[in-house]
This record gives sequence, structure tokens and C-alpha cells, in this order.
Amino acid sequence: MKAKQVFDKIIENWHIKAICFVIALFLYMSYRAQGVDTRVFSVPLTVESKNGFVSIAPHPRTVAVSARGKSEELAQVRDSDLKAYLDLNYVSKDGTYDFPVLITLSDSASVLNPLELKVTPEIVSLRVEEEITSYIDIVPLVSGNPGYGYGVKNITVSPDQIAITGPKTMIENCKSLQTLNVTTSGAKRSFTSKTKVEQKGLFIKHEDIDVAVTVEIEELEGSKQFANLPVKIVNLAPELEIRAMTTDVTVTLVGSLASLDAYKPGDAFVTADVSHIESSGTFYIPLSYALPKRFTLADGYTKNIPVTFTLKQASPADASVEEEKVIEKVSENP
Repeated sequence: MKAKQVFDKIIENWHIKAICFVIALFLYMSYRAQGVDTRVFSVPLTVESKNGFVSIAPHPRTVAVSARGKSEELAQVRDSDLKAYLDLNYVSKDGTYDFPVLITLSDSASVLNPLELKVTPEIVSLRVEEEITSYIDIVPLVSGNPGYGYGVKNITVSPDQIAITGPKTMIENCKSLQTLNVTTSGAKRSFTSKTKVEQKGLFIKHEDIDVAVTVEIEELEGSKQFANLPVKIVNLAPELEIRAMTTDVTVTLVGSLASLDAYKPGDAFVTADVSHIESSGTFYIPLSYALPKRFTLADGYTKNIPVTFTLKQASPADASVEEEKVIEKVSENP
């Protein structure tokens, strides 16, 4: 058969043949589409590196993975069956690189008929750097004010160093890490508090250890003035009486602020012993202070006061008794 005859045979009733082809293609595509569905998963994006290099800039925390397949099989796929990661293992020096986002399926999902997977974004640009480890100081963070009359004497932390790991430039610029805050508000005695070490961003890592912060509390020294303290006279001779004296004195005590604040002198705190006075007149009497051992007297306190003594006036009844004694004495000696 000649070529022209073959060609004529092919194009014979071509419009009918074209319609049949379109119908067949439509039926084929409808069959393929029957039972096919699309599902989008939000998958965490991780970075894998075993060659000593790490990222020094944030990257997307998740990627969108579009899976296309049979509806009944897609229904069996869970978010945890998909893994998205960036592979840094081929990097050999510091720099910025474009990394493809790689997708893997779990064993249970991989046995299904091949799924069409598409990830967004497909490429992630990262700056990477050598990872190093170093030991740095732990600095205790303490706030608040102890109770009245108390202060912070010393603060220590144990352990006082911690190993940190991360990008070289960041580790070299990190000189210390603080603890979480420990408060001394209202404290009146030394104490030890367990706490954690702060997290320094996303890229510097360390063990989540407990540290012990010890705060030494001490009593603060100070002074307090006590005014208008009464002077108590002791051992006054029966025949004498006091005509004039200083009624009160003012002193300043030195010692623990907390103790001074709670202390109240008694009525016999200041005394004047006049047992050596036997006649009337004005005398300077030394003062004694019943001072607790925890306090001392500040300079400038009153050491003595002038006191004026007089003889007591005899009452009429006492005079009659004296006269009777004199008469009896005379009658006994005529």
C-alpha cells in the first residue's frame, strides 16, 4: 500500500477519531483522579550535623509538606511519620550555604504506594560556624533587701562554672552566665537556695543542672539614742533628802540595729549610788548604767550629775520624842 493511501486511511473520518481520542483521554484522567487526594502537613524542621559545624542564625521552625495519594492511604499518614531536616554534614568551613530541605518517611508510611511529596520552602539559607565547648563562670543573681537591721555579707554559688557549647564566635564572646533570680527579701539568717542557670539564646547550650546559691546574712551595726532616761537614786541615808538633781539623761547605744530597735531600757537603767554622802551639800555623783553586753555606750554620755542634799526637818512628834529622851537622860544623872 502506498504511503498516500495509508495517510488517506488515517485521516479518513478524522473528526470522529479526534472526538473518540478526547473522550478516551478524559475517561483515563477521571480514572486516575478517582480516589486521589491531597493533604498538607506542618512538619518541624531540624538541623543535623555530626561534623562540628552548627547554624548561627534562626531558620524556619516548620515547613509545609504537601502529600498527594489515595485518600484511604493518606488517612493512615500521621504528622510524626514525616521528618524534615537540613543536612550540614558536608560543610567543611565557616560560611553561608543554601541547604535543600530533605524529607523522609517513617517505616509504616514508606510501605504505602508512592506518595507525591512537595515541601515549602525547598531551600533554606544558613550561615554555619565551627562548634566549640568552653567553661565559663556562673554568676549568682540576687535581689531584694534583708530584714531591718540585716545585710548581705557574702554570696557564693556551687558549682561556680559550667560547660557551654555553641558557635565559636558566640562562645568566645560569652564570659559568664547568671543564675535565675534568688531573693533575700526579709531574710534574717543565712540560707542556701537551689536554682537553675539562665538559657543564653537558641545557639548556646549547656546542661540543665541545679546550682546552689548561698547567701550569708549578718546583723548590721548601728546606734540609737535613748532620751529622757530617769536617774534612780540608791542607798540614800535616812537623815538626808534630795533637794535638787538632774531628773533624766540622754545616751546613745551602739550595737546590732535589730537588737537596738527591740530594746527598751528599764527604770533602773541609770542609777546613782549616794551611800558615801553623810551630810548636806551639793555633790557630783557618778552614774552607773545597767548596760546589756551586746551594747556599748557611745562617747559623750553623762558620767556624773550634781545632786543637792539637805537634812530632813524633824516633825513635831519626832521633837517631842527627842525632848523626852533628853529629860530621861537628865533624871538618870541628877
